[in-house]
Amino acid sequence: MKASNILRKACYGGIGAVEFSRERLSSIRKAVRDSLDEFVKRGERLDRTEDSLAKALLAALSIKSKIPTANDVNSIIPGYDDLTVTEIIDQIKRLTMKELETVREYEYHNFNRIRVLRQIDRELDEIRIIPDYDTLSVAGVLEKLDELNRQELAAVKDYEKSHRNRTTVLKAIENRLAKAA
Repeated sequence: MKASNILRKACYGGIGAVEFSRERLSSIRKAVRDSLDEFVKRGERLDRTEDSLAKALLAALSIKSKIPTANDVNSIIPGYDDLTVTEIIDQIKRLTMKELETVREYEYHNFNRIRVLRQIDRELDEIRIIPDYDTLSVAGVLEKLDELNRQELAAVKDYEKSHRNRTTVLKAIENRLAKAA
């Protein structure tokens, strides 16, 4: 198969339009790189368009290669490796998005405990309702609340309550939930 065909399939397949899991992106990136290496070994060349398309595709698929270390995770949750699943889940509820992503990456590559990963994913789903939630001020959060449906408001309320617990934000969410009822 020609390089251009692989690149077209990858692009037309909607890689940029669909959010893949990190594992899936990693396997796609590896397959594209392996294919490109194979073409080079056989002496095939990419034309200028194919080359720039390949570079753009690989850049879009780039994934942080740094896997968090035990020290990285221990600074977030002390004694992580020695904790039980239940103890970890209790600690997860207080973490920011960046901390959750670090712990998830470490957990996936070291222990891969389904309950822990699912809980982290649930927490991340709540945070992702409002992008950059952890960095927003009260006014910033209040601006975003009008865009949310009842279910999203409830998820943001749960997250806010277990993390920053800002009274103004919680009251605003409760008022919107009451109006929606």
